[in-house]
This record gives sequence, C-alpha cells and structure tokens, in this order.
Amino acid sequence: MLGEYEPVAPYDFAGDEAAVTAKYQRGSKLVASVFNKYHNGSHRIVDATVIAALMREEDALFGLQCLVEQGPAAICRERKESEVRTIASQTTKAVQGLATGIESVGLMHVGSWIPTLCGGLLGTPNTIMRNWDNLGEKSTLTAMQEYLELLEKLLPGWDDQPMFPVALSDHFWKDDAAATACAACHVDFSLQRRRHHCRMCFDIFCHGCSPHVVELQLSPGAPARPLRVCTPCKAAIDNDKRLMEVRRLVQENRDLKARIQSIAHDTDTRVHAQMAVAATLRTNAIAQGCNMTAVDKSIQDKCRDDDPGAAVLDLHIKTPPAHKFRPSESVEASEQLRVANRQLVLCLKVAETRAKKALERVDATTAVLQEAIQNQRKPWRPIARLVVPFLTIVDLKRLAQSARPFQAYIATHDLERSSCYRRAFPHHFRPQFWMWRTCCDADTHKYICDLADALSSHLGHPSDSDDALHWSSIMLKSSATWSEAYSLVVAKCGADGTLEHDKQILADVQRTFGRSSLRKQTRKLALHAAQDDVDAKKVALARVLRAFTATHSTLGYCQGMNFLAAFLLTNVHWNEAQAFWLLTAVAVSPQYQLMELYRPGVPLLNLRFYQLQALVQQLLPDLHAHFEAHDFHVSMCASGWFMTLFTNCDTLPADAVVRVLDCFLVYGWKCIFQVALALLQFLQPDLLQVDFEAIVDVFYTLDDNALILHPEYLIHAAHAMPVTDQMLNELQAAYELEFPGTLGSLRPYATTPSAVQVAGKAAATPTRRTRLLPSLLTALSLSNSSPTAVDDDVGMLDVNCKIS
Repeated sequence: MLGEYEPVAPYDFAGDEAAVTAKYQRGSKLVASVFNKYHNGSHRIVDATVIAALMREEDALFGLQCLVEQGPAAICRERKESEVRTIASQTTKAVQGLATGIESVGLMHVGSWIPTLCGGLLGTPNTIMRNWDNLGEKSTLTAMQEYLELLEKLLPGWDDQPMFPVALSDHFWKDDAAATACAACHVDFSLQRRRHHCRMCFDIFCHGCSPHVVELQLSPGAPARPLRVCTPCKAAIDNDKRLMEVRRLVQENRDLKARIQSIAHDTDTRVHAQMAVAATLRTNAIAQGCNMTAVDKSIQDKCRDDDPGAAVLDLHIKTPPAHKFRPSESVEASEQLRVANRQLVLCLKVAETRAKKALERVDATTAVLQEAIQNQRKPWRPIARLVVPFLTIVDLKRLAQSARPFQAYIATHDLERSSCYRRAFPHHFRPQFWMWRTCCDADTHKYICDLADALSSHLGHPSDSDDALHWSSIMLKSSATWSEAYSLVVAKCGADGTLEHDKQILADVQRTFGRSSLRKQTRKLALHAAQDDVDAKKVALARVLRAFTATHSTLGYCQGMNFLAAFLLTNVHWNEAQAFWLLTAVAVSPQYQLMELYRPGVPLLNLRFYQLQALVQQLLPDLHAHFEAHDFHVSMCASGWFMTLFTNCDTLPADAVVRVLDCFLVYGWKCIFQVALALLQFLQPDLLQVDFEAIVDVFYTLDDNALILHPEYLIHAAHAMPVTDQMLNELQAAYELEFPGTLGSLRPYATTPSAVQVAGKAAATPTRRTRLLPSLLTALSLSNSSPTAVDDDVGMLDVNCKIS
C-alpha cells in the first residue's frame, strides 16, 4: 500500500462528557429555536433547507431529547402510572357513590394531561413516543452523542466557527403593521418610503437604511445566501475582525486539506497503476534473461535512493493536531486555526514533494525495465557479452560513439570502469584517461579551470575563444593556457630556498632519484632509465613540487608527494605543466582524499592503518594472529604504500604501479586496500615462517620474477579481494567512535562516480575551493609586474585552497 492519508477531522468529543453535554445543549437550543420560529409566525426567517432537513428527522430528534431530559420511556411510563394510582387511592369514602364518575373524570383529566407532558405516553399513536420507546434504556451520554451525530448529519458544520455572519437567534420576525417608522432614521413609512426587513436583526427599516446585501446564514448550519441587512448590522459585521479572520482561515484550511487529500489520492492511483506495469515488465525482463542486478543498480542510480528495496514512497501525511481544536468563540480557537494553517502549508509541501518523488521513482523504474527489455532483444547482445572482456577503454569509447544502443549498453553495465581491471589504459592515452577520471568530479574540474582562468587573467592574455576551459585541453600541445599559467606560478615561486618547504623538497628530490635503502633486489626503475639527464629531471620535479605547495600553502608539503609527482612526470614524458595540473587535480579531488592524507599531522594515515588492520583480521586471520603474536603492526610496512600510493616502487615495479594507479583513479582507496591485501595474501606463507625482525624484509626482498609482481596477475588477485566502499565507511565510523575528533570534518568515503552518473551530472555549485579562488587574483595583482619576474614575496602565491 502506498500510504493512507488521514482526513482533517474536527475535535473528538467522545471521551469528554462535559463537552458532549455543552454541545448537546447548543444543538437542542438550535433545533428548538428553528421550530419555534417556524411554527410561530417567523417562518420567513427560517432557512428552507434547514427546516426541511430537521422536519425529516423531527420524531427521531424529539425522541432522543425525551430520553435525555426524562429518561427511558418505560421508567417514565411506570412513574406516571404510579401517580395515577396515588390519586385514585386518596379518594374518600364519603363520595364513594360518585367514585365511578369521579374516577372517570379523573382518568379523562389525566389522560389529557399526561400526553401533554409525555408526548402520548398512554398508548396514543404518536411517533415521537414510539421512537422514544424504541431507544430502550440507553444512557444519557449515548443519547446525547446520537443526537449530535444525527444533527451533524442534517446540518453539517452547525457547530463550527462561522465563516459568514449569522442572524440573531433570539429575534423574531416583526410584523409590518407593528412598525410605522424606520427603526434607524425614525421617518414614517409611506408609498415612496417602503418597508424592508433586515435579515440580521429582523427589524423594519426604510430603503435608505437597509441598502446592503451580504452573504448571511439565517441559522448555524444553514447555507450562506445574499440577504438584505440594515446599516447598523452591516457596520457590526464589518467591525467584527475576528469573524473575518476566522472566515479566511477556515476556508484556507479547508482548501489546503482538500489539496493534500487530492494529491495523495491521485498519486496513490497513478503509482499503483505504474507499479502494475513495472511488475509486468520485471517479469518479462526476467523471462528474457536480463541482468536484473545491473537493472536494479541502474534504477537505484536514477532514483538516487540509498534503499534499493524501497519500491514506493509512503505518502502518509499526519493531520496537524492544532486543526482539531474545540470550536468556541475564544481567541484561542482563532490562534489554533492560524497554527493549523501553518502546519497544513508544510503538510502540503511535504505531500507535493513525496508525490513527485514517488512518481519519478516509478517512472524511472518503468523506463529502465523497458530499456533493458529492448536491449535484451537486440541480436548483438550475446556477441557483446563475449567481446567486452577483450576491449580496452578506447575501444569502449569508440563503440559508445557508434550507436545509441551501444552507448546505453556500456553505460548500463558500467563497462568503462570495470574495464580497468581487465585491460590496462593504452600507454599513449594514459595521461588523458587519468585526467578524465580525476575530472569526473565536477567540483574538481571547476577548481582547476578557475585556477587556470585566474592565472591567465593575471597574465593579460585573454583567450580568443568563447568556449570555457576544459580539462581535455591540458594534454593538448596546442593549448598554451595551462602551460603559461604553470610558468607564472613557477616564476612567482622565486629562487630555491625562498619558500617555506624548499629545504625539505630539495632533500626529498635527491632521495627520489637515489637507490632505495630498503630495496635489496636490482630493479630498473623508470626514473633511472636515463642517467644523463637526471639533474634536469630533479630540477623539473622540484619545480612541480614547489609550484604545488605554493598554490596550496595551507596544505604545504608532505613526504610522499615527491614519489607521486615523479611518477606522474614519468607518465607525461616529463611535461611539467601537465604533471602539475594532474597532481593538482588528483590532490584536490574529494574522490581520493589526498589533501586529508597530506595535511599536517597526516590525520588520514592512522585511519588507513586502522582499516587495513581490521581487513587483515577479517580476511587473513592466520596472518593477523601471527602479527599479533610478534607485536607487528601493518603500519610498519604499509606507511610507504599509503603515503606514496605504491609509487616509491619499493615493493612493486613501475609497470605494476601504473596498473595500480589506473585502478586507484577509477575505484579510489578500495583498490589500494585490495592491492595491499593481495600482496599480504601472496606473501602469507613466507610471513608466517619469520619473526619480527625479518617480517619487513620479506616485502623488500621479493624477487623481480615473482608472479605477484606481474601487473595483470596483481590486479586480478586484488580484484578478487572482497573489499567494498561500504566496508571502508563502516570501519571509518568505528574509528571515529574509538578515536573521536581525530578526523575533524572528514566525510565518509564517496564512491568514484560511474559513467552513468558522470554523463548525467550537471555543473556543480561553486564549493569552498572555488569560492576562495578570487583571492588568487589579489595575491597575484602586482601593478606593472612582469609574469616572468622573480618575486620574493612568497605570500602572494597563497591561494588558500584548503579542501574541507
């Protein structure tokens, strides 16, 4: 069931005897007043609809009234008969000869008197008496409740706050002959000055003193009709601000209630119809062999719902308690109406939002199922399932561009992301694909483009193109914007030693190109391939690191950046500008959380150790027990893995690290944990045979020909490790509970967006990073300064690009 909606009901009197009694008295007074006017010459001031409704149930109403006021009919009959017997027994013997006549006269007198009191108690064919007798011995409270229910059925809303003025109930119709002059101006009536009755006070006025026509109720519960009123009554109506406010609020609340109920009912009907269609489509999709797991995931992505099991949205809207007020003429009742109005407005917005989401959800479900069935009928799908494992990311891109069905098939099954586990990125396109995966996040893309625009505007070289900057132009040699912006940052950095972190950077650059003290086996690294230009590469690496730390001074420099920057430089053929922008994009992207990893104090590193320790305990329990027995913590071998993303090449060769970085940029930290666990699993037999001192050496004495060092075998083994983003988020939550406050405002790890999400993602709202970029213009705004001039003012480069 989609959900029930509760109608806005009036105050519930069922449990309040005093309230029932008070309302009964008001109701019986109303009925008596209407019948009194109708039968005593004032029928013209009784609404025809009201009197017709009351006369239909006159016997039932008076039967209930007799039960309330005189008790059950049987008891009342017994009481009256007892009174008759008492009168008869008091007859004296002195007049016994006349007893028969007297008794006859007495009974005739009683017989004529009792029906007057009891409505035909002594067997007269009166319907009121029969109704009263049929009620039995009901309690007074029950009789009053039935009386009120019947009256509410006959005159709906008779006891509600009036929406319109109500005629005075204690006034009667004044006969024309009783008035010779106007009650207001006191001018005598004549043929020219005719008499007119005011339907509010029922007095007689001249035409000049009763020219107004207003919507008026002749009695509570009567429909409002346009009737003539006198000037004094019209002034009293206009001065009654409370009545006007109540009228407006009651009408508005009724309209809001009707809209809420209409939205819920219409949405309920439409959703149930669509759900029936979706159920039929799902049955057909299963029968035709569709991949229902992929279909359900696609539905979940389109619905943006964290709970894939929720088929529909509950439209239940609770009635605001303030609308169930006790009708009265008090100020509190009007205030309750205002509170109810505000709550009903909020309920209406909630109902509209829920209805929209429910309809969008079922529409998306139907559309995805229809598309899956249509695609399943394509004759090329069996071939596609067999061919896809052999396609690279470039092949998939070209296939997606060839036809819409291919594009939909690739997007639905998220083949672009999953292909990175099967096939490596093409070597000649790898930098472009790395930048593409990094800039899938709209905030990251906007950040680097805004940074380049800010630097270009300082150069005074506005672009001739009307098109906005795009990440794809970073890797194109024809685009000079990115390289000129990088050159400006390098120029503003000044000579070596002028920046805060220069000493640490220069020392780490030397270690980056030196032979690792941990690695015992001979390995030819990509960084050492050409020894003749090592000095030039050291200079290039230092410039990239200094430019990055200068533009992100709140982050500064951290050990580990040097290996990552050097590895990026190697893969972009030592193009400094491309490496700088690629490093910036990877660092600031929230997909990878490197800014938190490299922040002073490395707050994220301890979390990664905690997560890896828990995963080893869960997936490799024997190895975990061995580590515990020798008091060995995984941080002793994993610190380099996490801080450099394996790019230090102490454990893995460069060709394997390339594949690790491919998967990291697609799947994020999950891939790093999978690779670490695959290494530990492969080395587990060796690790279980050594003690504390030799455990670390196992990782760095690994033979270059070991199977785990083969790139494709490593990625395949890593992909087999059952690590998910949900597991990492749960471990992060457990870490925050155990060590509160250590992570600051770090958000849970967000899965790298799939191709489907990237394709449909609109430009994001400027975040804190992009909003702080204008400070770069201030930082670089030196009057008459040359872009290539060296400036010693390091503070000018602080763009305060702190990632929250």
